[in-house]
Amino acid sequence: MAKAYTQAEFDSLIEKMEKVVPSTEYLHTVNGGGRHYTICLLERKCVCGRFKVDELPCPHAWDVLKSKFLMPENYCSNYYKLNFVVMTYDVPEIPLLDRNNWNIPAHVAEEVVLLPKWKRPPGRPKKKRDKPFSELLQPKNQHSCSICRQGGHNKRTCRNAPLRI
Repeated sequence: MAKAYTQAEFDSLIEKMEKVVPSTEYLHTVNGGGRHYTICLLERKCVCGRFKVDELPCPHAWDVLKSKFLMPENYCSNYYKLNFVVMTYDVPEIPLLDRNNWNIPAHVAEEVVLLPKWKRPPGRPKKKRDKPFSELLQPKNQHSCSICRQGGHNKRTCRNAPLRI
């Protein structure tokens, strides 16, 4: 069921949407959410870095492509296309022979491999999960003061707080 919006609600939703501002034929700026992203379609670059790293259009590049009525498939890496995926299986895999038929050189067969000498380091272990590149690019949340609404401190250390008598 559709929701009816008032004119003010509709205007605020339109303000939040990302707007594409073309600079040249290939250079565009996407304004949205209080941020500005510059996209170069010729070099397939965006300020956020995801377009270059993932070799797929990031959401900002996607907005530019939609506004210019371009096909996003043309701006994806060939590695994501079906014919390249099929080509990975064109090379035949040769199975290994039975272990008894392996030809192992004598100096390798005589080598004794021991477990590495490893001792668990003291202290709390690090987080197991490595953050993806897209998570590293996102800014960290900054605390803001509940009195003056400025960032970088809390209400306990606020210099703009009224003095108590």
